[in-house]
Amino acid sequence: MQELLNIQYNEFCALDAYLPATKAFSTIMHFHGGGLVSGDKADENYVEIAKRFVQEGYGFISVNYRMYPQAKFPQYLEDAAQAIAWVKTHIQEHGGNGEVYVSGQSAGAWIAMMLCLNKAYLEAVETSPLAIKGWIIDSAQMTSHFNVLKYETGCNPSLQRIDEYAPLYYVDENTRFTKMLIIFYEKDMPCRPEQNMLLIAALKNFNGSADIEYAQLSGGHCHGSSHKDDDGEYAFVKEALRWLKKC
Repeated sequence: MQELLNIQYNEFCALDAYLPATKAFSTIMHFHGGGLVSGDKADENYVEIAKRFVQEGYGFISVNYRMYPQAKFPQYLEDAAQAIAWVKTHIQEHGGNGEVYVSGQSAGAWIAMMLCLNKAYLEAVETSPLAIKGWIIDSAQMTSHFNVLKYETGCNPSLQRIDEYAPLYYVDENTRFTKMLIIFYEKDMPCRPEQNMLLIAALKNFNGSADIEYAQLSGGHCHGSSHKDDDGEYAFVKEALRWLKKC
């Protein structure tokens, strides 16, 4: 395995690349969780998850982005789009085949969904949601992110809102993406399972052939990517690999 750490992809943020020794591998980009206020690309569980995907022949890119209180909407979305553009441009220099999957946990999953459903962010860096091979979404908020409500509007973070800060806001008859795996949890954050099922229903309402799978895993919020199971594995990784091997 090759590790390329702290690659600056824009003037603000860096990413870490974990790459297999083989050539022509597909690449998974991952945006960490932490409510847009905490978390880091090099957190222990992300490094372990990265190495597990590399064992299966995938490249894994762990990405940092700006967060509150220093960042403002939509700077973290712009960072994420720029990270994707960097990988799309450079991964083949390091042995990748050019296929990129975008993944995220919690706040990072919200970021991924916003980029998938509001194509303006990727178009601004000369790419598109359709240029992404697939999306792996781990416990995303599909309504307005609670900390965006807090920091941008001063509203109660427990409110359920569908506005420009919500992935659901961008679902319409023109919504198109390649394929998607949505994961959430039996004891997830309040309203989170319902939000995910609403998003799936909304997508299917406009596009009955949309390639979406979902899995409800045991445990609390993001349990599958933050806690190992009895086999010493992350359930998120197991589910993602099952899905990836069908792609």
